[in-house]
Amino acid sequence: MNPVNLLLQPPMSTQLAPATDDIQLHHLLKQDDDATAVAELSDELKARLQHEIKIGLESIADPVVRELVQNIFSEVIRIFNRLSLIQQKLNELDTLQENLSILELLQFEIRYLIEFIEARAMYTPGVDQRLLETFDGISYGMSHDVKRVFERELTSDIRNKSIPVVYGKILHAHGLLSNCFQQTFITLLQVLNPKLDPLDLFDDFEERLRQSLLLCNELSALMRVVKQAESQPTPEVLQEVVDKSLEFRDGSMQYLMYRDWRGYEHHSLALITSIQSNLDSKNLLHQFACYLEVLYGHVKMRAVIRDLFPQSNDESDGDLDPQAPPLPS
Repeated sequence: MNPVNLLLQPPMSTQLAPATDDIQLHHLLKQDDDATAVAELSDELKARLQHEIKIGLESIADPVVRELVQNIFSEVIRIFNRLSLIQQKLNELDTLQENLSILELLQFEIRYLIEFIEARAMYTPGVDQRLLETFDGISYGMSHDVKRVFERELTSDIRNKSIPVVYGKILHAHGLLSNCFQQTFITLLQVLNPKLDPLDLFDDFEERLRQSLLLCNELSALMRVVKQAESQPTPEVLQEVVDKSLEFRDGSMQYLMYRDWRGYEHHSLALITSIQSNLDSKNLLHQFACYLEVLYGHVKMRAVIRDLFPQSNDESDGDLDPQAPPLPS
């Protein structure tokens, strides 16, 4: 079925459960606008994104690969438009059903894009290794966030929840998807144009600063727990390592670049498995601590907070991207 036709269909007949807490609802609607801010697709932003896409595509000599990448950018722009539409309706309570319908459509379109990348883009002759790795990374990241949004946030019974709950779920899903596709866009564009400054792209410097500082704080807290476990490997401390590692994975990990997600999950999963199996985890604790220190050092080198950590400029590790922008959650 044509996605446009899906969007035009009337909303499902199931009604949202009536609100039971007017105070909670009032609080939700009075939240700072920055909490839901993803760059709205104004004419100025559209022109800026199209300009950067044009520059990026000009770096691709192979016409087949160029068309392939252009198609991916076009789908991402389409998703930006859907998210912008949701954002515009966030404070209109009588449009919650419509927002849920748009999100259902988004799920269809995002899964189509993931399938397109995995089944076609990854196997197109002429795609160089760096672009292949980028396709793999953004596909992995999108798949992770689609599962998180549509299998954990917007479950099948969402339309039976109270209005404040539905509003909160839509707000959170909107933020996660906005983060996901801003990062997807920037990651792909920077491969084509390494000179691109992501800070100039979406005009959300303050949000990126806030998210980067949050990420530094969370990484620092996790490092302290891991180091404590190295010197004091009691069952209670080891369990705290497990809990904090999972909490980071399900939360602040989204502010890392996609290519760092696998590294974090690899180290943390090995350590968690060892702890839960009552094995000697000393070496894995040390490896995880070293990995977190490198990761933390490079997060501090991001452009938005680099001046706050002048000592970080001497650190170097080409595998992690110090310029990776954190995006709204």
